[in-house]
Parts: sequence; C-alpha cells; structure tokens
Amino acid sequence: MINLVSITDLKQNTSGVINQVKTKGEPVAVIQRSELAAVLVSPKHYKKLEEALEDLDDLRVIEERKNEPTIPFETVAKKLGLKLK
Repeated sequence: MINLVSITDLKQNTSGVINQVKTKGEPVAVIQRSELAAVLVSPKHYKKLEEALEDLDDLRVIEERKNEPTIPFETVAKKLGLKLK
C-alpha cells in the first residue's frame, strides 16, 4: 500500500518523509489540493522502474520486427571483415 503525505506535511518534515522512503523502500504519494502531485520513490525502486520500461520497449521493438527478413550471421560477419572459426 502506498503511503500518502500532504504537500504541507512534506514541507514541514521533508527529511522525515525522505527517510521513510529510504528506510522502508516504499513509495510516498504527495497530495496537493486533494490531487496526486508527485510520488517519491527510492533510487533503487526508480532504477527498477527504468529497467522495466526499457525491457518493455525492447519487447515492443522485437514484436514489431519479428516478421522482417533476417540476414544470416555469416553475411554480416563477412561485411564487417570478421573471421569465423
């Protein structure tokens, strides 16, 4: 469950809120005028989210290209001047 904090509480206790995110590792949603204004996450959690988005994008590209013609590895290696064993 995501923790909620008002923008006023965040202003008054910024260090405490950030420490909560760091120690518990759980996101904190910041509410301003009854609306979601921001979500604070730990750097570790943010990195995981970035990696997941990159993986999803890679899967999307693979799906888009799955019916494209392929080029044999040997042909590419020859064009690049690579010697195969």
